Amino acid sequence: MERQIAIGAPWAGPLFDRLKAALNGWSIQSGVQSDLEMARSATVLIPFGMRVGRELLAGSRIRLVQQFGVGVDSIDLTAARDLGIPVTNAPSEVSGMSGTVAEGAILLVLACARLPSVRQDNLAAGRWSWTMPLNLGLAGKKTGIVGLGSIGKAIARRLAAFEMRLVAVRRSAGAASDAIDDGFEWVGGMDQLERLVAESDFIIICAPLTPETRGLFGEALLAKMKPGASLVNVGRGAIVDEDALLKALDEGRMHAAGLDTIQAEPPPPNSRLLTHWRIVLTPHDAGVSDVVFHGLTRIIADNLRRLEASEPLQFRVA
Repeated sequence: MERQIAIGAPWAGPLFDRLKAALNGWSIQSGVQSDLEMARSATVLIPFGMRVGRELLAGSRIRLVQQFGVGVDSIDLTAARDLGIPVTNAPSEVSGMSGTVAEGAILLVLACARLPSVRQDNLAAGRWSWTMPLNLGLAGKKTGIVGLGSIGKAIARRLAAFEMRLVAVRRSAGAASDAIDDGFEWVGGMDQLERLVAESDFIIICAPLTPETRGLFGEALLAKMKPGASLVNVGRGAIVDEDALLKALDEGRMHAAGLDTIQAEPPPPNSRLLTHWRIVLTPHDAGVSDVVFHGLTRIIADNLRRLEASEPLQFRVA
């Protein structure tokens, strides 16, 4: 079997070199999203944000689509099943990504509470003002978590150290006793989302992108948020209507937004998401750390071994 890996997005040199060293014996090419024929000729495709549809997979040499992470919303799973091409991912609780994304979410919560860009502007202008805008303390504030998988639970554990109150919604509501045992005041199904946004000081989205969550945080739901609340998104950009979000921030109905993921990545240079003083933006790197890189590489290396040995693949989703 040929040992060729194609990675969708271009990788920075140091990370690329580390991956090549870890996957010794495999030829690796990154940045194939701009060279589809190279992608089609690979043995293993790591999309890494690249769209993978039927037209790419059909007639290709690809024997495995292995995502470098959890999300597979950019992959046509139906086409992969039809063509007999397995698709695997790397669960965040196994790779270490749960904890890393949770740390990124905490960073955004703190940034929303303290708006560091305003402080930097004051420092640059020589203004040593400590009252505008007033920092928000976290102790006693209520955080609503939307999506209570491994990442949502990891976020909750860390927020508890800040003495924050916790509520959550998830696709399966679960037992009330579980919510109490895990430190939540309540955990409900998605039918309780309006209640969550109405009473939370901070809302953290860590749900996957599905037909049900696409555009979920639009004008109607944002209007139901508690006045002065902040929204953090470490899920998927398409879950939030960005025009509606900007309107809510402009009108002063929300305190701030912390976004690790947005609809267009990277955004156009004139995007107001880059310059709005109440928005804290990170470049979709909440889940990127040395811990995660090593964890993901171990998972991929094991699946490559399994592929060559014709053994069942780990974490197969299609």
